[in-house]
Amino acid sequence: MQNGRLKFLLTPRVQLILYALLTVVVSFQHYFKGSYNNYLIFVKPFFNLLEGKNLYLEYPAYYYDTYKYSPTFALFMGAFAYLPTWLGLLSWNTLNSVVLYTAGRRLFADQRRQSWFLLLVLVDMMTALHNSQANCLLVGLMLWTYIHLEKKHYAWAGLCVALAALIKIYGVGIGLLFLLYPQPFRNGLWAVFWILVLAFAPLLVVSWADFQMIYQGWYSIVRASATGIQLSLMGILETWFGVPAQAKGVVQALGLLLLLLPLAYWRSWQEDSYRRLYVASILIFVVIFNQMAESPTFVIAVAGFMLWFLSYRRTLAWGWGLFAFVVVFTCLSATDLVPPFIRRNYFDVYKLKAVPMVLAWLVIQTQLLLYPRWRTRLEAAEASAAQSEGL
Repeated sequence: MQNGRLKFLLTPRVQLILYALLTVVVSFQHYFKGSYNNYLIFVKPFFNLLEGKNLYLEYPAYYYDTYKYSPTFALFMGAFAYLPTWLGLLSWNTLNSVVLYTAGRRLFADQRRQSWFLLLVLVDMMTALHNSQANCLLVGLMLWTYIHLEKKHYAWAGLCVALAALIKIYGVGIGLLFLLYPQPFRNGLWAVFWILVLAFAPLLVVSWADFQMIYQGWYSIVRASATGIQLSLMGILETWFGVPAQAKGVVQALGLLLLLLPLAYWRSWQEDSYRRLYVASILIFVVIFNQMAESPTFVIAVAGFMLWFLSYRRTLAWGWGLFAFVVVFTCLSATDLVPPFIRRNYFDVYKLKAVPMVLAWLVIQTQLLLYPRWRTRLEAAEASAAQSEGL
């Protein structure tokens, strides 16, 4: 019976209906509760942009908190700005779900792992949608960058990188993948081209003077918001070991160095296993080394881990143990399965949601740093995973 139910949940048509149904339910749940402030933060700056205002001030008549995204993102959200709130919220969440879902349907050659991937990221997708966040859209674009590069669609890959970067700056990290494909600098110009086109797109509705003022405002608020420490490696080091927040720059620099060091194996760039490992590493890296990462952000890191797990879990005797650690402490920690007092007094205080992702990144990065020694096991694990009938 259980196998039959699981097989049912892994059916593409059922998953499509499930994703659509959950998106509709979550959207209307928050619409009727009135808890869609994040959506207003995304959509209302479009009107401030049209008036040439500084997008990065407080506008309590529109929303609480401040807008921290790019001017291009504010222009893009004009597609939703004139819609009734219920329809705009539903459309926004639908866009997030669709981009992630379609990327998951292209991420593996076999339908079985596509379905497992979409099922395993479902909880974190829901966490992001409950907060009306852009993280599902962001991780979908990052995955689509990889998918397009694999298919040698470099112009489309460049557009996906540009969109990701102009939603959240760290989305540009996936652009490192261009190095792993033929003629990286020539093809990478597509990303540069699209970033420039999209970055200057607000000039369609504002003057040059207002354009400069608005970008200065974005730069200022990004700098100001970078002072906090939330669910990240820096948060763990500060809470567990008393490492001062001022050391975050050193921690991030060391993390970036570790991320870049495996590129020294340039002869391995053409190998599928190397590129897939690197995608997983980047998706986790941009979350655990982002000092302001929040719970909804972790759909990006979980997607990276599940990409690794569905390909290379057989390289470790304790791969299933790591999977359980991620599911319990990262995926389920934001759900009602964890009592609020435990979440407040332990998970939030000790940044426990980030701990499994840090461990997972260290595992993946070790396999990249010692790639020549791991190559045979990685290739065998991938071949076995592709041929397996179960998870």
